[in-house]
Amino acid sequence: MLDAGPLAPTRLFSRVLSRFRPERNEILFGPVRGELLGSDQLAERAREVARQQRLATRVRGRGEAPLLARLTQTQDLLHDAHARLLAGANRDVDVGPAGEWLLDNFHVVQEHIQEVRQSLPRGYYRELPELAEGPLAGYPRIYELATTLITHSEARVDRGNLALFVGAFQSIAPLSIGELWAVPAMLRLALIESVRRMTLRTVRRLDQLEEADAWAERIAVASEEGAPTLSAELDAFVSSPPRLSAVFVSRFLHQLRLSRATHAPLAQIEEWLSDQGVYAEDAISRSTQRLALTQVIVAHTITSLRNIAHLDWRSFVEGQSAMEAVLRDDPAGTYPRMTFATRDRYRHVVERIARRTGREEEDVARSAVELAWMESRDGKPPALRSHVGYFLVDEGLPALEAATGYRPEPGEAARRWILQHPDPVFFGALSLGTVVALAALLWLAGGEARTAWLAVLAVGLLPAAHLAISVVNQLVTALLPPRTLPGLDLHGKQGIPAEFRTAVVVPVLFDSVEAVQEAIENLEVQFLANRKGNLHFAVLSDFTDAPDETTEGDEAIVAAAVEGVRALNGQYANSGEDAFYL
Repeated sequence: MLDAGPLAPTRLFSRVLSRFRPERNEILFGPVRGELLGSDQLAERAREVARQQRLATRVRGRGEAPLLARLTQTQDLLHDAHARLLAGANRDVDVGPAGEWLLDNFHVVQEHIQEVRQSLPRGYYRELPELAEGPLAGYPRIYELATTLITHSEARVDRGNLALFVGAFQSIAPLSIGELWAVPAMLRLALIESVRRMTLRTVRRLDQLEEADAWAERIAVASEEGAPTLSAELDAFVSSPPRLSAVFVSRFLHQLRLSRATHAPLAQIEEWLSDQGVYAEDAISRSTQRLALTQVIVAHTITSLRNIAHLDWRSFVEGQSAMEAVLRDDPAGTYPRMTFATRDRYRHVVERIARRTGREEEDVARSAVELAWMESRDGKPPALRSHVGYFLVDEGLPALEAATGYRPEPGEAARRWILQHPDPVFFGALSLGTVVALAALLWLAGGEARTAWLAVLAVGLLPAAHLAISVVNQLVTALLPPRTLPGLDLHGKQGIPAEFRTAVVVPVLFDSVEAVQEAIENLEVQFLANRKGNLHFAVLSDFTDAPDETTEGDEAIVAAAVEGVRALNGQYANSGEDAFYL
């Protein structure tokens, strides 16, 4: 009965764990704790990892994503472990400080697991360069970078040590833009792996505590029943002892000292443990130390997961990207001033060309910049061909592709041909669709109607054309999505530069003085929401329709409009420059 009680959850969780044993040793996923390194040592460790790594040349298979499979396994394990710890806490079992951290922050771990699934789809995962040798062979090299950082920082990750580590690594082996964007997902995977290991350690400690309590209870009961029963229990313990871990020994002896058992069995057990090389004081010290270390790592891991969620990954990736540094040497000086979405679009072009040609992204970006510099020296308009974007998303792209040896795929070549010949493709598709629809109509009409085919065609021409237009429009929308125009980022501190002075013009018809006042108030609201230099607001006004050229009240309307605009300029005048116009 004693075995079936406290030990039942242990057996249950053991069966649960058996379903999640990895095919490869746990060491493949990196230790959660190594030597704590300072800044200089951490940077040197990053450079050492970069020198030692060897990348695989084979292409990863379509179904191969071992880290994602491990993530699914970990999620199931953590779910069952959480239930196990919660059940122990509800029975007032000491789950330890680490167990309390895990119970309180289980939702945080679950959120980051979902974030990894969303940010690291299988297609993206398979594009990441993988290691050819070492304990993590077959896994992305950026994952080894993440685990190494966590190993030597006690799972404490922040913007400072991350930028230091990645920067030192790239001084030896530059990372692709795709790998840099994968850094947050890989850090999450490594930290979740740390949570997994500490969870297993916490649950095993709970198992050992319950096993120690069960043995102590058995010996205490046997002590009360008499010497023969006690002797039998002691023989059972000695002949087939449990695993004498530090946690088990310290808890077992503690419970015996507190139990109603006599002093004799405690002395015999301590003597037997000493013969086995196990000492109570040492077991207590190591158990306490392990408990504290587990708590520290769990606390650091959860805190790091929270930090990762709040880091500005856009600025991190752009700050670490070698390709980005090259593109910012844009002769026109326009690239750094563009929106993030535009810069990201430019980088995707560089990434695509580099992947297809086998070149480094930095080299492809440099080729685009060199072409732009050549145009700038030739005296061409600086705002057009001397901008690096002209060779990435505009008419200069063929020149860049020729310089890098890029050849578009058949689907891409077909799409380009369609965009270069829009009218023949569109009207040809309409004609073909109309003919197909009319042919289907004749076929459905049957043999008798075919004798009057001219009348059938005349009646069905407009419906067939309408159907063809609808189908072609749907195909165009699906196969040729709209392309976003490159844009400048004018939302920063600098605002709108003088060369891009802009006026927001509001057209309105005035039929009364009240309408003027409403328009002036609306203009003020627009100004207050966009208080930047070189941005002006104007009312483009007229009177409503009337049978005569002038009507009573026109002068009052004009006077109210003039006075309203003057009042706004007087209230918000900036360096003597008017912001409002009529």
